[in-house]
Amino acid sequence: MEKHSDYHHGSLRRALIETGLELISEKGVSAFTLRELAKRAGVSTAAPYHHFRNKAELLEAMAAEGWRMMGEGFEASSAAEETPMERLYAIGRAYITFALEHTPYFRVMSRPDLYCTEEESDYSGTGLEVFEMLKSAVTECYPDRDRSDPVIQATVLNAWVQVHGFSMLWIDGPIRTTSLGKLGVEELMKLLFKTPVTG
Repeated sequence: MEKHSDYHHGSLRRALIETGLELISEKGVSAFTLRELAKRAGVSTAAPYHHFRNKAELLEAMAAEGWRMMGEGFEASSAAEETPMERLYAIGRAYITFALEHTPYFRVMSRPDLYCTEEESDYSGTGLEVFEMLKSAVTECYPDRDRSDPVIQATVLNAWVQVHGFSMLWIDGPIRTTSLGKLGVEELMKLLFKTPVTG
């Protein structure tokens, strides 16, 4: 039974995003259609198009929301830390925590090829803002170096690869099937951040 009339304009958009996240959790980012989304949400097949021109626009909205949530996590987790290195590690933990607690969002955020174009997008705004938060945290650890310094660039890359790689290894299962996986996420994060990412 269609429930399109039960939704207000704003609540339908929210419901479509939440239903889309459910489908991503079950099937993956690319394995569902807007028609399937409408059916799951209990609305007409035309209803999603009142809010999103296509699936790419829906995914872009999800990614933008996910980046905002991650950025808020960075700020909240690092605010109470006293040293630059502690703040950097807090951001790293926040990245992994977000990925594991909000995996459907994280999967969309990790696939900009499915919704980004060469034109300006929400991803290019909010995603790059979060990247700059990470870069700023790294830069604080090197007070005598400029943000464009190769050492800063290398450390940012190393930090990002560490947290993103670990997140994907845990989410997709490989690390959970090894003896390392038996240690659990918290212990593994301690190991991950035991060796400084800065040189």
